[in-house]
Amino acid sequence: MLGSPTFNYSAMMNRGDSSDIPEQDFIPQVPAREVFREPSEAQTYGGMGGYANGTEVNVDIKGINWFGMETGTAIPLGLWDNADNGTTAYQIASFLSDNKFNAIRLPLCVNWILTNPEPETSLINTAENRAISVKNYMSLLKSIVKVLAYRNIGVLLSMHTLTSTESGGLWYNDDISEDDFLDAIDTLTENLCSKTYWNIMGIDVKNEPAKATWGDGSDTDFHAGAKKIANRMLKGCSNWMGFVEGINADHSVTIDGTDYDYYDWYGGGLQDAAEYPLTFSTENKVVYAPHYYTPAVYPQSYFYDGGTQDSTGAIADYVEIDDETLKSRIKATMADMFGFLADDNASALLLGEFGGLYSSDLHPELTTKRCTDLSIEVIVESGWAGGFVWSLNPESAYQYNPADTYGTFTEGILEDDWLTANSEFLKGMAGLNDLENLRSFPCFEVEDSSSGSSSS
Repeated sequence: MLGSPTFNYSAMMNRGDSSDIPEQDFIPQVPAREVFREPSEAQTYGGMGGYANGTEVNVDIKGINWFGMETGTAIPLGLWDNADNGTTAYQIASFLSDNKFNAIRLPLCVNWILTNPEPETSLINTAENRAISVKNYMSLLKSIVKVLAYRNIGVLLSMHTLTSTESGGLWYNDDISEDDFLDAIDTLTENLCSKTYWNIMGIDVKNEPAKATWGDGSDTDFHAGAKKIANRMLKGCSNWMGFVEGINADHSVTIDGTDYDYYDWYGGGLQDAAEYPLTFSTENKVVYAPHYYTPAVYPQSYFYDGGTQDSTGAIADYVEIDDETLKSRIKATMADMFGFLADDNASALLLGEFGGLYSSDLHPELTTKRCTDLSIEVIVESGWAGGFVWSLNPESAYQYNPADTYGTFTEGILEDDWLTANSEFLKGMAGLNDLENLRSFPCFEVEDSSSGSSSS
């Protein structure tokens, strides 16, 4: 089990604010983040880790998403820290570390990276977040990464939205060209590829490219696009890894003799990577990072028996199924979408987003909650490299609760005040503690003044 699930304001404040973060007493080596091969009795699978000074350290990810920088506010939410609600970056980092989370996925906005605006300063208590710079977007990002580094928390930078109002089903649109996108990648590597930001894992090259294709050679071919983006990243920072999601299409799968039609989760469709696997300009840098969700996002038919789906997607007269059957269907659909990639000798596999409503699930038999629990079981039992739950933010919104009710429902790992842990949801994440290589994000000390960054 985790430590105390309570994220208590006064208790956390006793630790001091982020201005109390001391300087490191050594110069960190910038590790080459790589995919490592570890043999198991059943298969060879890919995990992630760091390499420096001749040392390899494998690390699995118990991660979480923390959003806000991809929106019009241009700032991670929750940092307003007043007498009633809000918190500080230091408190968030401490809370996550205390509960064995070792990585954060930070959604970013391409346009903000390019234009570097001042973030919405009314949404941050700068007196209590003295280590956080709000001069501009890039200085804010740098300071967030440094605060997380102090608690040995890794950071995955997600190219999440093209503009603050357009997520983008591709890596370009009428406002942001492909060249603009690549310039944003250059900006990130130029500013963040250094010993100071040693805890950056790499870049999720485009969030949920739902309008893309894979391997067809067209302008929408995300196999080609992801490769181009990742190679641009590696040119600027050979130590990082490229995280790649899937596309979206309709499919059918047979489970226990029954045929099911389904749509990929946005970011989840990697079926065509079997025929067109990814390779980058540098070996051992490919991490497949698909998304897999629960009925809170969309009540897929394979989560239930029976029922009739209406125009909103809600399912009337649904029939909930037992744990064994539900897990079998989750495992089978994961395998069909992306699970087979765990056998690829040149890549790693984790979930870039998963989860949904948890403690607020209104299914009589808690199907949405159970889907998250059983997804974690599949991740751990399959030997994948972990995943990033969605999300820290209490504003996280979902559309179905339960399957026959369409609306807007919110829940995160933190309660609405940003001061109190959602204890049931937090306890549910304890299943990821069984990941074989779960540890604090590795940092390496430079052996001598002549040591340089390892390259892969």
